[in-house]
Amino acid sequence: MVGNIPALRQQLLQLFHDLAMGGHSGMKVNKKRLASILYWKGMSKDVRNYVRACVVCQRNKPNLTAPAGLLQPLPIPEAIWEDISMDFIEGLPKSRGKDTILVIVDRLSKYAHFLTFSHPFSAAMVA
Repeated sequence: MVGNIPALRQQLLQLFHDLAMGGHSGMKVNKKRLASILYWKGMSKDVRNYVRACVVCQRNKPNLTAPAGLLQPLPIPEAIWEDISMDFIEGLPKSRGKDTILVIVDRLSKYAHFLTFSHPFSAAMVA
């Protein structure tokens, strides 16, 4: 059991994480390795904070997400107003008490409607 000595805890974390023995392993591996021979209250939190603060780990962190793949084209609509796109433009300076624009565009004709709103607004107001 390691006492409440922050300098000792920091040295142990550095030893188990930074040196060749640790190899900049992740949180789980470091915690498991430390917990196999040592313990202190709040060890999991200390390991997590140490690994998150490690500049080498953050700079060389592997990308674990799958590649996005190829873009797929949207189907071409066959009738006007059959398929629309909508988007909010927010954070505009107030004009007549309104600071948000809802843009609705028909994907076939490219005809657009612009509706103004002021914060706060609800889904019922938009509908």
